[in-house]
This record gives sequence, structure tokens and C-alpha cells, in this order.
Amino acid sequence: MNFQPLIGLYFISPLWTSQALDSSDYVLQFATPGDRVTLKCGLPSIGSCSSVNWTVKNWLWNKDEVVTAGKVTHLKENKYHLLKDCSLEIPQMQRDDAKLYTCESGALNSSVSLQFLDITEKTSPAEGTIELHCSLSKSTGFDSCKTDKDIHINWTTEDDVPITGNRFRFENPSVGLSKLIITRKLTDHHRIWKCQIMQNGEVEASGSYRTTVRDGLEEVFTAVGESVSLLCRNTSSLRLGDRIEWTLNNKMLSDLVPENGQTNTSHVIKDSSLVISKLTPMDAGDYQCMGSSDEQRVLHRIRVHTLHVAANTQPLKGNLSLICVLTCAEICEENFNLTWSGSNQERWQGRLFHVNNTLINELLLPVWPVSSDAITCSVYREGSKMASKSLSSVKSLQTLAWLCLPLGVLLCAAAGGSFIHWKTKRNKDLSTESADELSDISMNHVYDVVQDEEVQQPGQLKREVATTDDGFYNLLQPVN
Repeated sequence: MNFQPLIGLYFISPLWTSQALDSSDYVLQFATPGDRVTLKCGLPSIGSCSSVNWTVKNWLWNKDEVVTAGKVTHLKENKYHLLKDCSLEIPQMQRDDAKLYTCESGALNSSVSLQFLDITEKTSPAEGTIELHCSLSKSTGFDSCKTDKDIHINWTTEDDVPITGNRFRFENPSVGLSKLIITRKLTDHHRIWKCQIMQNGEVEASGSYRTTVRDGLEEVFTAVGESVSLLCRNTSSLRLGDRIEWTLNNKMLSDLVPENGQTNTSHVIKDSSLVISKLTPMDAGDYQCMGSSDEQRVLHRIRVHTLHVAANTQPLKGNLSLICVLTCAEICEENFNLTWSGSNQERWQGRLFHVNNTLINELLLPVWPVSSDAITCSVYREGSKMASKSLSSVKSLQTLAWLCLPLGVLLCAAAGGSFIHWKTKRNKDLSTESADELSDISMNHVYDVVQDEEVQQPGQLKREVATTDDGFYNLLQPVN
């Protein structure tokens, strides 16, 4: 028997189907694994679904009827549902569902090419890199990447911010395939990267991928005064008799003694997570979740950075000094940034500098900013917002302060002095202080550092900095 005609037909058939489908008479639709997908019939004026048939064609151009006369065929009942508007529903998208679907009613028909969005990680990337691939599946013998429907792929962070920076590189071998090549860092552990399918400038579908790095650290940013739960991952590898223990900077948490009479604010819950209530800057550091029996094994590592804001007045200049401090576990990396903004989304440029393991942004504003009731400092990592902390003014006290001005400086000074005296006496009478108050007091050394830094700046005059214990600071309340 001569097989040559058959072989020729085998290779020609996909080319023929590609040409047949490479037109504008079908709709492209995208989905990711596990999605619930609804394919619209797209036919006008359908009187009843009883006249509707749905067919599916695979890459060999085999035709499979899944809906006949308005009813799902018996063998496809678990796979497809026919909705009231005659749409075809796939409850859970799988890879082999990427096919051409056609809705027919009489002489009319409408087709949907369902594309599968897939993100994979290259198993053997270049040394010191992570390589992710985002691609669209091939459907019914034609490559959607060759379509003229203005499709392209974007890479973003978890919160849809475009990925930028020197450690990222993109390769696009085709319209339907894009590669993200990352210069690996330990803190890329458990980071989420997103791939977006764009058509005519609109996001049609997106998928996400979480990377793992051997001996890596999950990075967490949180605001002082808030609570955080640190998840102990990989507990499935625990052996019989293992118990969960947590360390901070390689010291057992159970052995750490709180400073300044503070109570222990961390505890382990049933799922082995570590819960820290009302964080302070001292809670920044590297945490480890460990399984311990005869020997200790590290299950998961988490690096925690804390964000804090405070206000300070400068009576001689009439300005309000706002200080935003990011306390890093080790060092604050170059891709970290602190930004001030108001409730009207206005952004202010402060003065940014590093001091040891802290990143500080000082902002000078009029004591009572007119344009904003709340002022927020946010920390960004590689352009993506990670955490925020706000200060909000108390309007009644603000109004009272302004009413004092016409009465003269002397009266206001006397009133302010009385208030400070009352607050000082009250603080002495208190037997305990809240975590927020302790955090504010601990900010005093930051003001001293800021003052010292300004003295060293050429062309700037040294200015007196008041403590956070004055009356003006109490007109601003932190908002968690």
C-alpha cells in the first residue's frame, strides 16, 4: 500500500484548517486552569434553545457534537452545561478544552476559539536566574499567536504593577509566548508574578505563578500597631512527634524576654502560624518556623519589615515635620521606597535617606494642611505598594488651635504649656502604656538622627526639633 497520499494529507490538513480559521469570523476567549468558562452563542434572535446545537472541533478537525437540539449529549453532561441564554458553560477549564466551539441554529452559526493561558517555570534556567514562560495554547490546528487580533502579553507584579528594573529581562519569541527572566534573590521565595493577555489594549485574562527559592525567605511588610499572622508552610513534611517552634534572628521566641516591661504579644495558633499583635519596630527581623523532635529542621523562613509614622512640630517655623520610618530586618534594599500622599491622592516629595537598617522619609508641611485630612506614608518594593500607615488630624482641636492665634502668642503658649504639664502628670500616673505609645516614644531617637543628618547637609541650617511629647503632636492621631 502506498502511504504517501495519506502522509501528505496529514501535513496539509493543519495548514488548511489554519487558513480556514485565520479570519475575523470567530471570537477569541481566554481562560486559565480551573476557570468557570461561559461561551456565548452569539446568534441574534434565538427564539428557543431547542433549535441550538453546539459542536467542538479539535486540532485534527474532528467534529464532536456536545449539544443537540438544546440538550447536552448524554456522554457530555458532566463536562458541559447549557445555560438559559443558550450559552455553553464549562464548569472547570482544563488544558484540552482549548478548542473551537460553534453554536448553530438553522443556517446561522457563530464560533468561539477558546484559548488556554499557561504559565510554567523552566526547570534548568541560567545560573542565578528564574525563568517563567507565559503562553497561549494552540487550538484546532491553528496558532492563535499568528492571529491579527492585536494580542500581546504583559508581565506584572501581584497587584498589576508593570515589572521594571535591572534584574528583569523579557524575551518574546512570538506574540503568543513571552519569557520573564529574573535575576534570583532569596526574597523571591513565595513571590507572585502575573501574566496578562491584552487584546486591543484591554486585559482579557490573567494568570499568576508563585516562585519558590531554595533556602529563600518570604518577605512581609506591615505597619506598626497592626497585627500580622506568619504562616508556617511545608508542615506536610512534619514527622510523627515533631513540634513547631519559631525563632527570631536565630533566637527561640520562647526564650526572648520583652523589654521595658512589655507583655509578650506573639503566640502560636492551631495551624502553627505565629500571630504578632500590635507590632513595634523591634518586631522586624528574620523569623523561622521549625519542626523539632530529635533534630531541628527549618520549614519556612519569613523576613518582616515594619513601617511607622509620627509627627513633630517646629514652633519657630510653624511647620509640621512628619517622619516615616521603615525598619528593615537587615538592610533596606535600593528597590525600597517611601512615598507620602494625601486623601486627595496628592503626592508630596520628602527627604529620603538611610540610617543603619532604616529607611527614613521626612516631610515638612504647614501645621494644618488644607488639602488633606489624612496623610499616608506607603512603602514600595520595585514599584509595588507593600504597606501603608496614616496620620489623621482631629478637626475640633485643629479649629481650637487656629482660634488661639488672634489672641496672641502669649495666651497660646500658656495654654500649650498647661496642656503639656497635664499630659506629663497623666503619663506619670499611668502604670502601663500601650504599644502605640511606646512606639511613638521610641521615635524620639529618629528625630535626633534626622536633626544630625540635617546639620551635615551643606547649605542647611540646624533647626531645633521638639519632642513627640508636645501638644501639637497630640493633635495628630495615627490611623492603623
